[in-house]
Amino acid sequence: MLPEVKRLTDAARKQFLEVEKKLREILPENVQEQEENRLQQILAGWAMSIMELGIEVKGHWLVDFDIGTGYYCWQHGEEDLSFEHGYEEGFAGRKPIEEEEL
Repeated sequence: MLPEVKRLTDAARKQFLEVEKKLREILPENVQEQEENRLQQILAGWAMSIMELGIEVKGHWLVDFDIGTGYYCWQHGEEDLSFEHGYEEGFAGRKPIEEEEL
């Protein structure tokens, strides 16, 4: 599933960054508002695509894979699933996945 998550995330993030760049320009107020709405649409579309895979969205470009005892945690920029955390710890409680768990 991770390759698909990475593909979806890369595509959405590319769109997001393009719109964000446009927002740095001086734009009429109505265009500014449209572009800000577009950012929200991109994030929402990405989140829906991820959730349709049965994966939990925890933040911008951050997802959790439920493993029954907690989560494997991945965020954009990481090559592999390398971190885990319990159900209660959240992102702040991330720790490296032990080799024998994979």
